[in-house]
Amino acid sequence: MRDNTQSVPIKANVEKVDIKISNKSGEVIFEGQTPTTLTLKTSAQSGYFNPEKYTIIASKDGFKTQTRIIDWHVSGWYYVGNFVFGGLIGYLIIDPITGDMYYLDEEVNLNMSPLKK
Repeated sequence: MRDNTQSVPIKANVEKVDIKISNKSGEVIFEGQTPTTLTLKTSAQSGYFNPEKYTIIASKDGFKTQTRIIDWHVSGWYYVGNFVFGGLIGYLIIDPITGDMYYLDEEVNLNMSPLKK
């Protein structure tokens, strides 16, 4: 019922924060600045019941470096859609393999804190 990618906006309370985003395998998938919107995969490349998770490292001169997680969640459509349409094949085979059952945090707001002098 869902696509296995999702657009996730990343914003900060200050302009042009440097961000580095890694997937759960530790591979850097993006380096850039805020604000930005990325299209991220909701599940890992391969595996059964294998949702993706991303780590953001945010830094800017004069501010504390921050680490945030873009975490996964199970879609309500996984339960409802498979109850109505997919049955056990959808619950146990199709959605877990394709990753269509997962969604990510809908947006990330980085609240950068200035370094104390």
